[in-house]
Amino acid sequence: MAQTGWYRDGKELLAEIRNTDLPEGILALWYLGQAGIVVKDSRRIFGVDLYLDDADRRLLPRPFAPEEAGDLFDAVLCTHNHLDHLNLPTLQGIAGAGNRTRFVVPAPHAFVLSEAGIPAERILPAEAWKKENLCGTKILPVPASHEEFEYDAAGRYCCLGYVLRLNGATLYHAGDTVEWESMVRDLSPLGIDICCLPINGSDWRRKHRDIIGNLNSREAADIAEEIGADLLIPLHFDMFAGNGENPAHLADYMFRDHPGRKYHIPVPGERILYCKGATDTR
Repeated sequence: MAQTGWYRDGKELLAEIRNTDLPEGILALWYLGQAGIVVKDSRRIFGVDLYLDDADRRLLPRPFAPEEAGDLFDAVLCTHNHLDHLNLPTLQGIAGAGNRTRFVVPAPHAFVLSEAGIPAERILPAEAWKKENLCGTKILPVPASHEEFEYDAAGRYCCLGYVLRLNGATLYHAGDTVEWESMVRDLSPLGIDICCLPINGSDWRRKHRDIIGNLNSREAADIAEEIGADLLIPLHFDMFAGNGENPAHLADYMFRDHPGRKYHIPVPGERILYCKGATDTR
């Protein structure tokens, strides 16, 4: 029986990720709740901001234990050092289950993984605007403003997003961010096809609980259109009580203010197939 809140149970989901066979030009994505996604092309499998900790505060049960993934992932990318984005139980479980997975983290927080026992040769410290080639995939880290830019003593950004070029398509995962002054100007030239943005926003109550805010639904929709993205996928709306959002607000705004623009509100565990000019969910 499938877990409550999940489209597929853990074994079915892992089997589908492993067995999905993709030709050139097609991407598959799976949404794992909060900001977590898995993206696969014809040769590689990446995870971004995976949160697989079996914590009581989760509103969604975890899809699978990190140890169950084995050597599934070529790389796991983390956008910043918050427990739902850089989750040590998740990273340690994946690292211990196999030997090939690499871990990409903002350079100021590479030490967090090292101190957790992950070998240095498996850690790639990422810096904004410094291009990387990992497993044959071009990765461009970009800044993220959560709710403002944060830097370490060396002037390196502590929070990042990632732009990945896979199978001829370009995917942008923003991590946690609000809009910064040059955001549209910085991202527009990158040819982003799939734009994964947080939509939980911010408000007075959360600020007084020291919960750092993100883009809201309207801002995410406007930015996705301004940077020329083909498909908007909202993130960060469903995992924690008091820090979520009703994604129907995004659907309403898209219908009224961005008619004809593509977006998809993902179901946890759902597979999304993407190629330029067409999107399918199965």
